[in-house]
Amino acid sequence: MSRSKRTKGRRSTVSGESFLCSEGKSLTSEPQLREASQYGTVSIGSKPPSLLHFSLLFSSSHGTLVVNILGVSGTSKKRSHVFVRASLPPLCPSPQPLSSRRRSLSPELHSQSVLLHVGPMEELNVCTLRLAVYSRDFSGLREAMLGLVEISCEQMDLTPDTTCTFTREITPTKSKLKKSVSSQETLVHRKTSVCVPKVLGQVFILMQYQSVAQRIKLMVRKAEHLAKLTRIPGTPDHYVVVNMRQDGRVIATKETKGASGLNPIWNAPFLFDLPPGDISQLPLLFEFIIMQGRLYTKSSVLGHVIIGNSAPEEGQAQWRDMLSRGQIETARWHTIQPDVWYN
Repeated sequence: MSRSKRTKGRRSTVSGESFLCSEGKSLTSEPQLREASQYGTVSIGSKPPSLLHFSLLFSSSHGTLVVNILGVSGTSKKRSHVFVRASLPPLCPSPQPLSSRRRSLSPELHSQSVLLHVGPMEELNVCTLRLAVYSRDFSGLREAMLGLVEISCEQMDLTPDTTCTFTREITPTKSKLKKSVSSQETLVHRKTSVCVPKVLGQVFILMQYQSVAQRIKLMVRKAEHLAKLTRIPGTPDHYVVVNMRQDGRVIATKETKGASGLNPIWNAPFLFDLPPGDISQLPLLFEFIIMQGRLYTKSSVLGHVIIGNSAPEEGQAQWRDMLSRGQIETARWHTIQPDVWYN
């Protein structure tokens, strides 16, 4: 009994000393802060703005605008997998993913560039350049929009055939990190190896109207950043099926050979004989079906691109350019769409 009493006494003594020690610290900490505040104040500065460094090159002979992203500075923390999507409404309203080429000065961003077909300087000056900066996590399933740079092309005062460098502040967005695929799609991914990515990639297509021969020459040049529809290891093959439709009915079909990789190059030219009549009045549409092979035992449709008078905006723009430029070829990048769209 005497031993247990002594043990209890020691415990109470230790707890009492620690209480007195903590109480003494709390009593002495406030005067120390007050004394320090007399000699200087601690200012909480605002975070430095994030800046996007990029260059623009307008080619007067080709009617193209090259957007080159040089880097990002002023970020409060390092981010991985930073990428930019560019759009130029009203000529190029759809966001275009930029292709990485070389390592930039920014540690979290590769140098990225994209070629936009804009026409003459007068048409470019009425457009607005929008550069959306995104960050993707290591898994690749989540991405967040860091901010947006938006500026009128007329205010930039571009000099033709001269590279102009700009630095603009990135307007931050309040959007939080979000999944690029929904929870329902994620559940489907667990049950099967086939997934439907949000961004499918883009295809570069050349077209020429040969009025004397009453036909259209087109070339499926290449594609970039194609999505992968399966988690099966290995590089899939891609090929493109081209359908010429009249009133929604397929009247001619061509097909490219298969090319391996997610950035395939086909360089496949085709000639389509047109039905009689004025081409501006014919209800024609060209449908480009991008197929991905090596998916189980059969190929699968990755997406579609539609070009024609009643196609989406990107397809209408190249169709108008083709008819207005005579024998000159027109070339344009097209964003691959997951759904078929034609009348």
